[in-house]
Formats: sequence, C-alpha cells, structure tokens
Amino acid sequence: MLKQRVVTALLLGIGVLLAIFLLPDWAWGILIGAVITLALWEWCTLVKIGRFGFALLALLCAGSVVYSGFSPLRGLEDGRLLMGVGYLLAMTFWIFSAPTFLYFKLEPAGWYWRYGVAVLLTVPTGIATLELKHASPALLLAAVLVVCLADICAFFTGQAFGKHKLAPEISPGKTWEGVAGAVVGVLVFCVAVWFAAPAVAANIRLYWLLLLALVYVLVSVMGDLFESLIKREAGVKDSGTLLPGHGGVLDRIDAMLAFFPFAGATLLVLQ
Repeated sequence: MLKQRVVTALLLGIGVLLAIFLLPDWAWGILIGAVITLALWEWCTLVKIGRFGFALLALLCAGSVVYSGFSPLRGLEDGRLLMGVGYLLAMTFWIFSAPTFLYFKLEPAGWYWRYGVAVLLTVPTGIATLELKHASPALLLAAVLVVCLADICAFFTGQAFGKHKLAPEISPGKTWEGVAGAVVGVLVFCVAVWFAAPAVAANIRLYWLLLLALVYVLVSVMGDLFESLIKREAGVKDSGTLLPGHGGVLDRIDAMLAFFPFAGATLLVLQ
C-alpha cells in the first residue's frame, strides 16, 4: 500500500507541478472546476445527496470557479470585498463550526450541513488557488507543499513515534506525535522559504510567517479530521476509489479545503 501511495503521489505531483507553471489562469480554473466536481460527487455520495442536488452544487461551485478563471474577481470593482467575504465565511466555518461538529460528533443532516458546507468547502478554496497562481505560480506551489509536507511528516512521524491518539473515535490512525511532526516540518519549510525568497521576506516578518504556519497546520489537521468524521458517519473507509492508495479526491484534498481559504486571505491582506 505504501508503494502504491508513493507512485500515485509522484504522478499527481508531476501533474500538479506542470499544471501550475504551464497552464494559463483560465485553463487552471477549468482544471480546478473539474477537481471540485469530482469532490462534490464524492461528498454527495457520503451525505446522501441525489443526482439533482449534485448537479445544482456542481453548477454553482465548479461553475463559479471556472467563471472566475475567465473573469477574475480581482477585476471587479468590489472583487476584493467579495473574496474577503468568501474567505471569512470559510474561515469562520473551520474555526468555529467544524470543531463543534467534531467535538459533538454531529451527523451531517439538514440543508446547511449537506449543501451549505459543500459550498464553503469548495468555492473559497477554488478562488484562492486562482489568486495564488495569478500572484505567482511559485507561491501556489509553496502553498501546496505546505499541505503535502504536513501530511507526509504527520504520517511518518506518527508511524515512528505515535502513541497518543488524536481522535481515536474519528480517525484511529492519527496521533498527537504526528501533529507535532507536521508542525515541525512545516515550520522548517517556512523558515527555509523566508530565507531563500527575498520577496517573501520583504512582505512578511518571520515571526508572523511562523505563526501563520502553525495556524495552517492546525486547520489542515481539522480538514483531515472533518472528512474522516463524514466518512465514519457514512460507514466507509475512503471517499472514493479514483486514486490508488489514496482513496478518492476528497481523501487527497481534505486538508487543502481547510487550508486554502486561510492562504487566500493572507494573500489578500498582504497585497
């Protein structure tokens, strides 16, 4: 299984790397729209939304991101305000609603949890990837690496040293040692980026970057746990089978759905 995970991750990594640096913004928007559509299909399966509901969500969420690739929000008079509101709503969900959802182990029932959360999970994240890529493909790559590095460090640290379960009833494989490994790995990466990239050092102080890195790791873990809870409630191990060794699309991007609204908001503030 580990070999299969590594091969799939390498192929995905190469594909994402080429897309980030070679695709124009409009094509990147189409690609992200396709990813969102696949993720929404899995979400609808997990929370028991039918095909009509899926079609509505895909049209709204994926359609909004694809449209933004052709007509960016930044080009609108109130574009920054719209992005800010979207990021704020998503961050509010991850800071307040998701922890409550996890603590009480609530079932995803009702209009808000099944449809509203799907919008909050996908649209701000999609817009954030567009804005980060437009600002600098290297910046978007760094953002993706933060999430991937947190996941890798958490996995191997947890495998080697994990003894204290993080949330045994939700995700038995996750440990506090794994979280600590993710924090250390991302902090080291951010320090390296700050010293290696003068443009980053010129726009943000190191202590602010490290504080943000800590927040980024914590919300990434929250995204991972949230998806694990949704899968537990649905009685499945993976959200899908599209990615060998990784499960479905949601399994691969769960942490990114939580992370990118924060990254997009950071970019919006620094611009």
